[in-house]
Amino acid sequence: MRIAFYAPLKPPGHPVPSGDRRVARLLWQALEAAGHTPVLASDFRSYEGEGNRKRQHALERAGTAAAARILEEYRALPSAGRPGAWLTYHLYHKAPDWLGPAAAEALAIPYLLVEASYARKQTGGPFARWLAETARAIARARAVLSFTAEDEEGIRPLVGRRTALYRLAPFLDPAPYRSLDRTAARRALAASLPLDPARPWLLTVAMMRPGDKLASYRLLGRALGLIAAPPWQLLVVGDGPARSAVEDALAPLGVRVVFAGAREGSALPRFYAACDLYAWPGWNEAFGMAMLEAQAAGLPVVAGDWRGVREVVADGETGVLAPRHDDVAFAGAVVELCAQADKRRAMGAAAAARVRARHGLDTAAGTLRQALDAACAGP
Repeated sequence: MRIAFYAPLKPPGHPVPSGDRRVARLLWQALEAAGHTPVLASDFRSYEGEGNRKRQHALERAGTAAAARILEEYRALPSAGRPGAWLTYHLYHKAPDWLGPAAAEALAIPYLLVEASYARKQTGGPFARWLAETARAIARARAVLSFTAEDEEGIRPLVGRRTALYRLAPFLDPAPYRSLDRTAARRALAASLPLDPARPWLLTVAMMRPGDKLASYRLLGRALGLIAAPPWQLLVVGDGPARSAVEDALAPLGVRVVFAGAREGSALPRFYAACDLYAWPGWNEAFGMAMLEAQAAGLPVVAGDWRGVREVVADGETGVLAPRHDDVAFAGAVVELCAQADKRRAMGAAAAARVRARHGLDTAAGTLRQALDAACAGP
């Protein structure tokens, strides 16, 4: 079946990399793995992050016009060429869907949502109208798939009588992360960067931007700065507008920090394979794709105990979740795993196995197939 795919926050072909773009592309892959043919409905971005009503009105008008164009294009196609369902990814009050509900209703096809969230605290604020539009879209959907328990809890009171709720575990394709020679990857990285192969290597892969990412970098710097005579080195992969602030946050660690800059996604599996431990506080993260990547490569994770992080890291099994904002506990977990190589390797093996069993592309494809089949079977 052809699936009209739409991501109002950031389409899968957007030139700027981000976690949102990554998940959009993974959803596309999962739909293909489920036996369907996703087609991009539109690259129209509805995002407005400041509550500017003038800008919001302009985006509403543009979205309505885009929906009319899409509907005209679909109606001109033979019935076999039209989509059999519409799927919108990442819907919330700053990026509502002005296209999908209208198009799905006009074409009499099911409307599905992945990662829809509803923030009640925005009621009455500058996003109140868009929050209400988000609520209407959620109620209109035949199926809503949530990555986290928190999102599912938030939308449950809004779903329509015929709406089905599904939990879609955060996922990736684990194949690129388990097929590399760790010894060769470590040797190559040591030859290109000032890293000592005799020491444990901590790895952080994250964009450098203000807000939650910078807060995580600052906690990471404070926590690692508490460790006396550390044996490790920290390898940081990433870049962004907050680069100077990140460098300031990690400056007290001195030469123990190695900055590798931004790297293409295809190069990241080699970094994971070469390192020993993934360290990232995960401040307020939805679920952390990099943590999932690290575990797919067989790395245990030390992170903060945020609700989203718990979706992908099993505390005591695939890593250690330190209490939020607790620099001492975070540092203690790093020290323990650096000192106990056997425990580190056992956790890494458990992490890779868990990703394959619960967070792989095939598992996600099965959940999507189930949701689409049920949505299309109804009236």
